[in-house]
Amino acid sequence: MKYIFLFLLIFSSQLFAECSDLDETECSNWPDYCSWNEDVGVCQETGGGGNLDYGPYEFSYLTESDGIRNSPDYMNGILYYPTEAAPPYRSIIFTPGWGGESTSMTGWAEYFASYGFIAMAIGPNDVENDTHQMRAEGLIDAIETIKQEGQRTNSPLFGIVDPDRFIVAGYSMGGGASQVALVSGHPFVEESIVGAIALNPTVIFEDCDLCPGSEYCICLVPEFLQHNKPTLIVAGQYELQELPDYDGLLGQDIYENTPETNVKILYEIENAGHSAAEASAGQVHEKMLHWMNYLLLEDNSYCDSLMLSPDNASLYLTTLECEINFNFDLNNDNLVNQLDIFIVVNMILTGSTNIIDPNYDDVTDIFDVLYFVDYINNI
Repeated sequence: MKYIFLFLLIFSSQLFAECSDLDETECSNWPDYCSWNEDVGVCQETGGGGNLDYGPYEFSYLTESDGIRNSPDYMNGILYYPTEAAPPYRSIIFTPGWGGESTSMTGWAEYFASYGFIAMAIGPNDVENDTHQMRAEGLIDAIETIKQEGQRTNSPLFGIVDPDRFIVAGYSMGGGASQVALVSGHPFVEESIVGAIALNPTVIFEDCDLCPGSEYCICLVPEFLQHNKPTLIVAGQYELQELPDYDGLLGQDIYENTPETNVKILYEIENAGHSAAEASAGQVHEKMLHWMNYLLLEDNSYCDSLMLSPDNASLYLTTLECEINFNFDLNNDNLVNQLDIFIVVNMILTGSTNIIDPNYDDVTDIFDVLYFVDYINNI
């Protein structure tokens, strides 16, 4: 009975058909959700990058037929990489939800490769029966694959892979697997993983000592998430309505049970369900890109942007703290108030070529105004 319950939990996390299950003709029948990827010959979710503005870099990809290693812990890895970005390349690895294969993550991988990162999509060996733990092992083993590409003499990535900066990520079960990977005790966690991204995660930890009130010894308590790796969690406001069997085991619960001493962000999308980050709006990709620039590239100028709540968020929580090095007192009256905001608004309305850029995105726009408002409300 216990394992039937576990199966039902895993099964209930996949409520929607995967675009990757469709052939080219079927894919064209769902243009709002799916798009055909000519490069790899699969149908993929548009929210994973299909209708997005790509970054400045051309990109290519490698599969096992090109010489990348055949891992025992995952299936059909596809490694995307930029062709003209400045090395060394830092990496992110995606693993899918229940029933999904590596191809369901290729849209995400393409998008981030276009911004100068190595982005690898992997699939589970068994799309229905691999557990969160097995998927976590796949994420960690993919790090070994990418490291070996940096050492393989006939690889286009020879000598240009940063072996010490990786983010582990995934959707649904894959998102939960990213959290399991962080507490796995594998040497790569401390040596190479700098953070995680969990998209609509579900997670299962089984421990009869720590979960005495659970009939099946499944719960989520802080003891299961004792790690020090920064984590970005994207969740839907109404996921629990779709996944009642995962009560206490969703993204909001992962955020709550991750130590307050850790850097963590919860981005809950308003009026959204379990597919919120699988077929997401551009704001999710922007927040993820800022997170990667901040962690992988160690660019602290993105810290302020990560503090801002997107306008489609029903809840935005973070323990992140940034050094304030921007002078908000624009008129030098020793006060930061609405008069300073008016200066920014006037610059936008008049098309001034001067830059006032508290969120460090190289342009003065409404987001800088919002940052001023947020700053004033918190002083």
